[in-house]
This record gives sequence, C-alpha cells and structure tokens, in this order.
Amino acid sequence: MTDKPTPRAAHQFYSIPIAEAHKETADAIVLRLAIPDELRELFTWQPGQHLTFRRRLTNETGNAEEIRRSYSICSAPSEKDPSVLIKRIPGGRFSEPAQALQAGDVLEVMPPSGHFVLHPEEGRHYVGLAAGSGITPIMGMLQAVLEQTTSSHFSLIYGNATTDSILFLEKLADLKDRYPQRLSILHTISREPVDIPVLSGRIDGEKVRRLYQAEFSHTRPEGYYLCGPGSMIDDLSAALQALGVPEDRIHHEQFLSEGQEITPQQKTVHQDAGVTVTVDGVTHRFDIKKGEEKTLLEAAQAAGVELPYSCTAGVCATCRCKLKEGQVDLINNYCLEPWELEQGYILSCQAVPRSEKITLSYDE
Repeated sequence: MTDKPTPRAAHQFYSIPIAEAHKETADAIVLRLAIPDELRELFTWQPGQHLTFRRRLTNETGNAEEIRRSYSICSAPSEKDPSVLIKRIPGGRFSEPAQALQAGDVLEVMPPSGHFVLHPEEGRHYVGLAAGSGITPIMGMLQAVLEQTTSSHFSLIYGNATTDSILFLEKLADLKDRYPQRLSILHTISREPVDIPVLSGRIDGEKVRRLYQAEFSHTRPEGYYLCGPGSMIDDLSAALQALGVPEDRIHHEQFLSEGQEITPQQKTVHQDAGVTVTVDGVTHRFDIKKGEEKTLLEAAQAAGVELPYSCTAGVCATCRCKLKEGQVDLINNYCLEPWELEQGYILSCQAVPRSEKITLSYDE
C-alpha cells in the first residue's frame, strides 16, 4: 500500500539545467547547476554533502536501464548554486559522457545528501587529508571554515600522482593568497621527484605521524576529515588513533570509482519480514521472504517501491535511513560512523532483516 505522494520531495530526482561547465584538468570537468528558485530551499547544502545524478539509457540487450552516481559538492557556502567535479574514468558510463556536457544541458539530480559534513566554529583548527578526487568534499569544507569564521584555521594535506593531476590547483592557490594566516596546504606527490622527503609518495600512516608531530600535536585540531580510497582511510584512521586522537574527531568518506565493485557478502534472508518505510512523509509497505537473496533496498525495488540510493555498495550513504523497529544485519558499512549506528541509522542497500517486522524512516 502506498499513500499519496507529496510534491517536491527530498529524495526524488529533478531536471536541473547546467549553468556553466569548464574543464578543470584534461580528465575532469566542473559543472555548476542552475537551481530554479522554487527548488532553492530543497537544494540547500552543507559543506561535504553530495548530489546523486541519474542517467537513463538503453543497454546492449535493448532493455531500459538507469545508472546513478554521486559526486561531492565543491562549492563555497557563499555561492548561489552548487558545483560538482566529475573525473573521467576510462569506460565510465557516466563519467566519460559527462566530459562533453555543456551549459544548457539538463541533468536528473537528487537534492543534497550525506553526513560527511563540517560545521565551522570560531577559534578551531580543522585538518583535511585527501587523495585525488577526494578533494571535492574537502573543498566545500575548507571554504566554509574560511568564509564563516574569522579565527579558525584549516590545514590541507593533499596527495596526487603528479602536479598536472592536482585538482583545484589554481583555486587552492587563490585561497592561500586570500587567507595566508588561516589556510595551510601541503601537497604530496607520488610519481614525480620531490625535494622534501615527507612530501614524496602517497599519504600514509607514517606521513601522518611525522606531520602530526611537526604540525598538529600542539594545536589539538577539532576534527580530521579524510576522503580517499578505503585503504588510505583505514591506514590514516589507525595512525591518528595511535597518536591519541579521539575516534570522534576522525571523520571520513570513502569514494568508489566508477566501475569499481565491492564484493558482497552473504545476504540470504533467514525469515519472512514485513517492512514499513517512510520517505518524504509517504508510507510504503512490502514483504521480504525467507530464502531470498535480497537486501531491503532490493526487496523494495522488486515491490515497486522507490527508495533513494546510488552506489549500492555501502559507501555513499544516499540510502541511509533510521531503523525505528526491528533488527537487521549490515553486510558492508563504509560510511556510517559509530554514533550513527548507535542511534539506529542503517544502509538499506546493505541491510538484511533479522526480525519479522521492520520499520524504517528516511525522514530523520
């Protein structure tokens, strides 16, 4: 049973034109969207959030198919419209054609989501550690700190393969010139000679230990914000905790490159379950049967119930919802932090029921 839908819902897609498109590097494009006035409140974002895009196409067998991809917002809070950077992945069904997009083209976009966010406060020190396109949410965060406070400092450690591959290089240099006392930037390069040994190679736990002793041990940063491949996140998180940084000051977002897959673990349903889910004030009900190889998201799709999602790998948190009643097992979790799990948040794309009754809400 489905109640009457509400208009302008936070979890549906909207047709949004591109206001501006420019190449950031040979393999990356920045798209600024033109949000209509009637949707502006719905598309208000927090530093670090992302947008989910949908593309409909016909596959090789002639069947209709849709693909979804999430890209972090890189805009400063002072900018009227959100921008995203899309880096080309060879063979990427979304990222490759996106490189040819132009102003005036229209995209299907879901309003901002994600909980890898930073809320700046005065007199604080924040640290961002990013690799490659992991810089995109960090760009929004550091600009928020610089624009919304007068006394807080942001330190960025940014790893790339070569100097030519550094994203937002000019933008970062401009920000450094505007805020010389409040923004620190260290670039690490892995595939070119670098005179300073600590800046040579990838960002890893040993680099973090050395930089922490030199730069951060006396300032006790309010938060560390990590964005990059999963192996980097695990290494840096462990290194910071070993240095005595409290776990609740370490925040991370792993990115999943287009075409990259995370192997799912066992997801067999062990008992019948009735599921009630609320999205944008609308209540849906469906069942999932014992023995099915389905997550809650997959069961909803099979029942014709539209739930928000993107990566389906437990990485992007687009499908994050609150478990109001019942129990589930999570197959993978690469994005929810301990406090979210403690408060009952789950990922529907990774959740398998463990009780006969499940109640979910996407509105909390």
